[in-house]
Amino acid sequence: MDPAGTSAHGTPLGEDDWRALLERALEAPVRVRYGRARHQVVRVQRHRGTYLVSLARFFSDAPPPVRQALATWMRSGRRARKACATLDAWVDERVRALAHEKPASVRLEPRGAHHDLAALAQGVIAHHFAQDEVRAWPPVGWGRKSGSRSRRSLRLGSFDPVDRVVRLHPALDSADVPTWFVRYVLFHELLHSVLDRPERSKGRRVIHGPEFVARERAYPDFERAIAWEREHVLGLIRAARAGKPFALPHRHAKHAPKHSTHHPTGERTVQGLLF
Repeated sequence: MDPAGTSAHGTPLGEDDWRALLERALEAPVRVRYGRARHQVVRVQRHRGTYLVSLARFFSDAPPPVRQALATWMRSGRRARKACATLDAWVDERVRALAHEKPASVRLEPRGAHHDLAALAQGVIAHHFAQDEVRAWPPVGWGRKSGSRSRRSLRLGSFDPVDRVVRLHPALDSADVPTWFVRYVLFHELLHSVLDRPERSKGRRVIHGPEFVARERAYPDFERAIAWEREHVLGLIRAARAGKPFALPHRHAKHAPKHSTHHPTGERTVQGLLF
């Protein structure tokens, strides 16, 4: 394999090729595996001095500038702006190419024990997206009911730009989660589906651009949703870790301490938990 990371015959990079490339660049042990994910296409963790890297399989075809950009990003993070731009643009191009392929069969269940997402989405679309010309609205449904490993963050909702579906975290399917809050989460993700397009000057997807921010802040329950999330974010994270719906603390506890509104990673709004 040459220094740029290609094999001698120009064949696609394997996991061992990436490992060797990154170990030379980072001067640290690296473990690489290809995953099936088409959405969280790069995941890097560090455990006892070893980088654990999960890449979407299309990284086997990454050109030399992208290989170098990934190594630079792993070494310097967001400070390496040029590398980040190179990596982001290439990933976005590949993800969009996948969107034109036949998507994997996606089965969603919108009806939960307490909230029917399909019915709520219809109301949200009718009241807040009447001016938008949308060929087909994405289906909505609950995510998988499995315990989360994270102690510090939680995705309450997500819009998948490849399969074009909206998922909400099952922790929200609770009588203790107000319907208006679930409706807001749906609004946030449906807004992503409306504004999901590349920026003209850079060709990259704009996640929370100026238009998104303006429309989100104009949503009637925006401030109330932020306040509710701040008050209950820790309880939502605990519910997700337990694989159970969110439940309010016992209301009749005489000496229960007041629930902290401080997020474990600092001040965050609802937008920080939605993608």
